[in-house]
Amino acid sequence: MAHGAGTLKMWIAGGAGANGWKELAREAGIPLLRTPEEAGPNDCVVLTGKWTGKRLDGIGGKLEEVAAGYPVWSGESGGTKPFGKSAALPLSPWLMNAAATRLAELDGRELERRLRREGISARIGEKGSMTLTVSVWGFHALEMRRDFAGDSMGYGRNRLQDATRKMTIAQEHAFWKPAEKMAVRAVYALGLDFGQVELRVSDQGRLAVIAVDPRLTLHTLEAKQRWREAVEIFSAGWRAETASATSVRAMLGADPEFVLLSSAGRVVPASRYFPYGGEAGCDSIRVRGEKIWPLVELRPRPCPEPAQLTAELHSLLREAAGRTAGAGLSWRAGALPVRGLPLGGHVHLSGAALHGERLRALDNAVALPLRLLEPPGAGSRRPRYGALGDVRRQPHGGFEYRTPPSWLVSPRLTLGVFSLAKMAAEHSRELAACGRPLDEEQVREAFYTGDRDTLLPAVRRVYEAIAGTAGYEAYRESVDFVFDAIERGKSWNEGADIRVKWHIPVR
Repeated sequence: MAHGAGTLKMWIAGGAGANGWKELAREAGIPLLRTPEEAGPNDCVVLTGKWTGKRLDGIGGKLEEVAAGYPVWSGESGGTKPFGKSAALPLSPWLMNAAATRLAELDGRELERRLRREGISARIGEKGSMTLTVSVWGFHALEMRRDFAGDSMGYGRNRLQDATRKMTIAQEHAFWKPAEKMAVRAVYALGLDFGQVELRVSDQGRLAVIAVDPRLTLHTLEAKQRWREAVEIFSAGWRAETASATSVRAMLGADPEFVLLSSAGRVVPASRYFPYGGEAGCDSIRVRGEKIWPLVELRPRPCPEPAQLTAELHSLLREAAGRTAGAGLSWRAGALPVRGLPLGGHVHLSGAALHGERLRALDNAVALPLRLLEPPGAGSRRPRYGALGDVRRQPHGGFEYRTPPSWLVSPRLTLGVFSLAKMAAEHSRELAACGRPLDEEQVREAFYTGDRDTLLPAVRRVYEAIAGTAGYEAYRESVDFVFDAIERGKSWNEGADIRVKWHIPVR
């Protein structure tokens, strides 16, 4: 990746709220573009104002969206070229919220269907006795306001100020974390990068999305200050990571799970053999409100290279074998080796900031190929487990990518997953410009339904994009293993003991 460091910029298309955006841009020091084509190939452009349906190229062509945030221009000749780049420039600017044009075309029923498909509770258009309006920027809530049906703002300045204070929810409030999580997920699932989400609160305290707006309105000084701080952090990070092809160096970690089965095929609690903590420990789930510990979870030390992390896991598997020696157990991994017990293969990343472009790269480069290697029936864990964009920020500054199932079924697949995750994290700019099939509704739908005929061409596009990145040669063998298996129609065997392929004696 070349072309110099990118800058966060803003284009305001006019309409209601334009002056407010100009003020926010001025306070945050964000340059304003006169036309969007002024953006450089590594720039990130905040699209605001009433731009939906407007021509973004400014040169008489027709804007067509083939991926959220990365349109192409079709000229009179019928040929296509990427927006904001020429044949000599392999990158396009990140146009934040470009997917708003598609969102505007959806009716309430379709919007609700798409959200529910992603595992997000939605009742579009319904009202309740209390609603929350959450303003989202990236993966953070900037402001949260509540409104009770029948409330009156009153008369006079003092009563209006009192009502405004009552409507604003503090970050310490019990609603903040669950409402933030749902609102952030809704924004991401619809291809947006910021916006407002309205949530209904039931009498039992359950949340459901009732409206999504790609515009962002901030009412309080505190919210505007949070936005300025978030923008400053993002802007500095964006400049740093787009400065050169080697600017991002991701550190990898993981906490994959596997399950122990008796000779009769029954789940044996991992807590019989493993401590709650430690690098080889057990993990809990809740069944009818009761906490049990059926899963083995491995927690290797973070490593900069996929092969190192795979070796760390191999060592922990040998340690686990010592703990269960002579017990006559079978070790199973995958997505759903035991009915009702989905397993995770979470990948931890640090040294690479969490933002929408990077998470979408991970979905396309990691989750999409793995979907085609899952055995039949494994997809039933979704959408509760394994939904696209499932991520959790970590206190140390990194994040945990939670979408993949447990890839511990073999060391070669493990190495392939780590290689793909590292490439997605370090080359998300290149992957965004070349191949993000999951931005397309048909492919995203196929991911959840398991439509192989649609997914296979999409995965081939992802492979071509990965093979064109600057980092491909270093991980060619492990990456090609994954895509070769897909081409051969292979899937992992969730009924096999994982120790066999890891060359660990079965005792």
